[in-house]
Amino acid sequence: MGEERAQATLEYALTIVALLALAVGLACLWRAGERGVFVEAAERAASHQMDGLGALDIALF
Repeated sequence: MGEERAQATLEYALTIVALLALAVGLACLWRAGERGVFVEAAERAASHQMDGLGALDIALF
């Protein structure tokens, strides 16, 4: 009976740690979205940023 209780406690602890990690990760993504990190990354990655050759880049894409 003691081994079963120990296993159940360990499983419970691992589940709590996994759910806590998931919640923290989602909170970090939320904060990054609020700060515009993803928008800035998309702007930097876009091949047709607002410069002199933007229309040419779009046409050649």
